[in-house]
Amino acid sequence: MEERERRLGLNEAMFREVNERVEEVNQAFGSITGKFDIFCECGDVTCAERLSVPMSEYERVRREATRFLLIPGHEDPTVESVVETHEGYVIVEKEGMDVEQVAEATDPRKDDST
Repeated sequence: MEERERRLGLNEAMFREVNERVEEVNQAFGSITGKFDIFCECGDVTCAERLSVPMSEYERVRREATRFLLIPGHEDPTVESVVETHEGYVIVEKEGMDVEQVAEATDPRKDDST
């Protein structure tokens, strides 16, 4: 695996993990607004932009270890492709065996399916 791809995968996994922790706080507010405010899960470690997604959409994306929520324009076509476009965010899917393996290995919910 190329070092750049590994780094990108780990950066995105880090933001996914942060968003999982933020979800606990969002549960209380989400029940009122129906939305979660999360951090962009792009590969840029300096990105701290936030986006708002419906709670059901967040949960749907989390069911796929290789999918991430990003601010439009933050996707990296060398390691992912946009699979859905929505107002204010896009859903990307990791492409390539190496980045898929990093995404799956770092999935905070991988043990929840049992």
